Amino acid sequence: MRARAGLVARRRSAGQVVAFVVLVLVAAFFAVPIIWMLLQSTDPSTLPLRPPTFFGPPPTFSVQPWAFGSLHQLASNWDAIFSGHWIGGDTLLWLGNSTFYSTAGAAIAVALCVPAGYGLATHTFPGRRAILTVTMLVMLIPTNALVLPLFLEANSVHLLKSPLAVILPYGLFPFGVYLSYLYFNTNRFNVLLQTARLDGCDEWQAFRRIALPLSLPISALVVFLDFVASWTNFFLPWVMYWSLNTTGRYPVALGVALQLFNGESFGSYLKVLQLHTTSPPSEIALLLLVTSAPVIVVFVLAQRWIGSGQVQGVFR
Repeated sequence: MRARAGLVARRRSAGQVVAFVVLVLVAAFFAVPIIWMLLQSTDPSTLPLRPPTFFGPPPTFSVQPWAFGSLHQLASNWDAIFSGHWIGGDTLLWLGNSTFYSTAGAAIAVALCVPAGYGLATHTFPGRRAILTVTMLVMLIPTNALVLPLFLEANSVHLLKSPLAVILPYGLFPFGVYLSYLYFNTNRFNVLLQTARLDGCDEWQAFRRIALPLSLPISALVVFLDFVASWTNFFLPWVMYWSLNTTGRYPVALGVALQLFNGESFGSYLKVLQLHTTSPPSEIALLLLVTSAPVIVVFVLAQRWIGSGQVQGVFR
């Protein structure tokens, strides 16, 4: 028995070591690019990025990727990307547009997903199973596959020059409906709702006074997931706004692409995007950090629910 216990202990220790090594490798994989951008944003080099060539030697860059430059250079880069006269465009405008689009889309998503999930979980009606099946099927469809139908629909109702062209698709979040359905489809909520009905509450009062206050964890999760998906979405706003050259509507993802890439056109169609910018790498690195910061802020604000026991009603 003692030998077997020792063997089990050694296997457990070996498993912990393997898990620790794997976690360190994964953390390094994601941390190295962030550390590189933090250091690169202080680099005083002014050599712009150039596209690589397919023939001949690769381009050389006179930068020190793992060397800290100076705080003065960091402040200079900050002034450059927020000066309003930057060659890449208006960073504040991009951030404002993305904040407006993502926040409005997340608000629409949570306003639709929570009641829809609650209704599917707590009521039985004809077509309920079909709606659940369609919801799961839509979850499996890649979002990029829906961009062209959404573009044609927005064009038919003359919304291409409106912010609603991207806000309304951002509010379409079937995964949030399914998460809300799982959250409400628990014995805990069934008992609470039955008790509320016995006390004389009608369906609207049960939802407003019982389900809605207890839906804060799942609402925060839906807002976070939809906000991140909307903030990082490039293809949808590109299709909606690029052909009309409405640069004032660009979100931050499209604005960064406008700074980093030049488009090679063939007639009225975009043929290829090539990496080419006249801005130094330090400004580009700081731009990427700044445009990623809102996602980190939203994650920090939502982490009290994400990964905590408050969302245990979702998984039973």
